[in-house]
Amino acid sequence: MASPSYREITLNGLWKNNPALVQLLGLCPLLGVSNSAVNALGLALASAVVLICSNTLVSLVRGVVNTAVRLPAFVMIIAALTTCIELLCRPSPTSCIRSLASLFR
Repeated sequence: MASPSYREITLNGLWKNNPALVQLLGLCPLLGVSNSAVNALGLALASAVVLICSNTLVSLVRGVVNTAVRLPAFVMIIAALTTCIELLCRPSPTSCIRSLASLFR
């Protein structure tokens, strides 16, 4: 078996197997909405709350839920938490929270 060339190694390292690039592409919707530092901080806080709460609930429910319905259950947990954060942000008078509420619609 021939060893991969330097070009293949570079291409794999920079484009195909680059976890930083994949994570950055996953943040594109978040970056597109944040047009000011205040909105970006609010969005970061809302995302952190959803991530922390969803990870906690998923780890608590993981042993109880059947493996056949595990993925849909986890998606429902994340969707419910996102909806809860959006509903909590809606009545706030600040522009940051209003822009976050418009993101979730």
